[in-house]
Amino acid sequence: MDYLISIPDQLAPQLRSLRKARRLGQADLALILGLSQSRIAAIERNPAAVSAGQLLEILKVLGVDLVLRDTPAAARNISPQPDISGTSHQGEW
Repeated sequence: MDYLISIPDQLAPQLRSLRKARRLGQADLALILGLSQSRIAAIERNPAAVSAGQLLEILKVLGVDLVLRDTPAAARNISPQPDISGTSHQGEW
């Protein structure tokens, strides 16, 4: 099943739900990851505070893939800007 996460507040309940669906307590997940139970609790309360690396490790243990999906500019409320330089800058910040 896919879960669309648009803001960090949506990630917290999903992480908790995924952990519980795997029948893992916070202490169990912490042991697997080499973290403390309090760190797992903190991540579940505020997943925005976790590093991308830690989040990917947690998702791997929970058997979840992180998928980045490109959305059309209209869905992001962004007007596409024409490339007047003649070179493509796709993928650059």
